[in-house]
Amino acid sequence: MRYPRIFGFLAAATAIAVALVGGGLYYMTAMPGRSYQGSLPSLTDQERQLAARLKMHVTAIASAEHNVAHYQKLEQAATYIETTLQGSGCLVRRQEFESNVGSVRNLEITVPCSAPTTQRRRLVVVGAHYDSARGAPGADDNASGVAALIELAGLLGDLVTASDRDVRLVFFVNEEIPYFKTSQMGSWVHASELSAQGRDVVAMVSLETIGYYSDAIGSQHYPFPFALIYPDEGNFVGFVGTLGSRTLVRHAIASFRQHASFPSEGVAAPGFIPGVDWSDHWSYGEHGYPGVMITDTALYRYPYYHTATDTPDKVDYERLARVVKGIESVIRELAAQS
Repeated sequence: MRYPRIFGFLAAATAIAVALVGGGLYYMTAMPGRSYQGSLPSLTDQERQLAARLKMHVTAIASAEHNVAHYQKLEQAATYIETTLQGSGCLVRRQEFESNVGSVRNLEITVPCSAPTTQRRRLVVVGAHYDSARGAPGADDNASGVAALIELAGLLGDLVTASDRDVRLVFFVNEEIPYFKTSQMGSWVHASELSAQGRDVVAMVSLETIGYYSDAIGSQHYPFPFALIYPDEGNFVGFVGTLGSRTLVRHAIASFRQHASFPSEGVAAPGFIPGVDWSDHWSYGEHGYPGVMITDTALYRYPYYHTATDTPDKVDYERLARVVKGIESVIRELAAQS
């Protein structure tokens, strides 16, 4: 007579477990607005010109491997970024620090470039790393993000910020292994400086590997259990953050969906899930700042990830241009909040 009771207990326990798992997944994946569906609209003339400039930047930065193991090429990439920004009238701050092979640097500007750098209370930081992985030229990872950041400097030329906010664009060195998640990671150095100054970073947006898209069924993969929820075509841009940054992730994707006619998906999940904190937003999270990574999901989609074939011809510049315009709107909204 005890068996029905045992079965009833097991059934109840199973139902509770399923409800908890389902509730947890919903909490992580429920995002405001709806992902864009249907054919993409025709590119505007401005977007076509933007796509051409993005291709020029990616080609200049990622035609060869560039990292501390190839120090001269790393320096060439940094110099290209710096001179391009200066040619647009931006005042570039070098944040130099020593690595195991010598001096390296982050590069920082305040936008709009015509505005003086101030000591306002709050900061919106938008960043991308310009070093490539060992053995890779780094076109998608991460010249695509760097090219986007260069263009955002111009697109935000008329930016009007809230009275207590500055927007900083930062180009990070040393994101890749062996510096990843160490004190010599460029974003760690930058976040540490802001923390030591007592700066209030209200949002950190990391542009990480944002140039590869595919409409092929089965082109998109995920860590378990997210394949049960998200599409298997890699034609969207992702907004990813840890649970502590859930509010920022939701705000950023809501803004993107409102302004951009481009598919998007979002998640705020524990950092132990592979890929969730695999970029420069990790450094800011470790300092208590909220961060969101905007990404094409890298190794979960990109077949050339961290290989010698991560070359400029693999980047979809037209779709990258659409994404950049959407990111512009996200930054404008983050900057305007008070």
